[in-house]
Amino acid sequence: MPHIIVEYTDHLRVDIPKLTIELHHTLIKQDTVKEEAVKTRAIPVEATVVGTGKCHDKMIHINLRLLPGRDNDLKKTMAQALFDTTRKIALDENISISVEVSELHAESYTK
Repeated sequence: MPHIIVEYTDHLRVDIPKLTIELHHTLIKQDTVKEEAVKTRAIPVEATVVGTGKCHDKMIHINLRLLPGRDNDLKKTMAQALFDTTRKIALDENISISVEVSELHAESYTK
């Protein structure tokens, strides 16, 4: 059950609905991912500070949450694909983009 959670500075000039759809489509093309299992959502963040905080406090952070079992190479491939998709849509080079992959706790995850 992969989850894509996008946190983004609420004043970005980025088409967030388009980004959400494109990230979803990017992930379902990856090995071991079933389209019907993916859940993607975006959450605006009102207050952000990036780096020194002096200017350009713009960010997009993506957390890809996966059940255990995928190897590190596949996780890296997934993260890079999500990063590349985001950079194609968020053209402003002052937007800090990051992606992390974390594992859900399989024993307690319930759906």
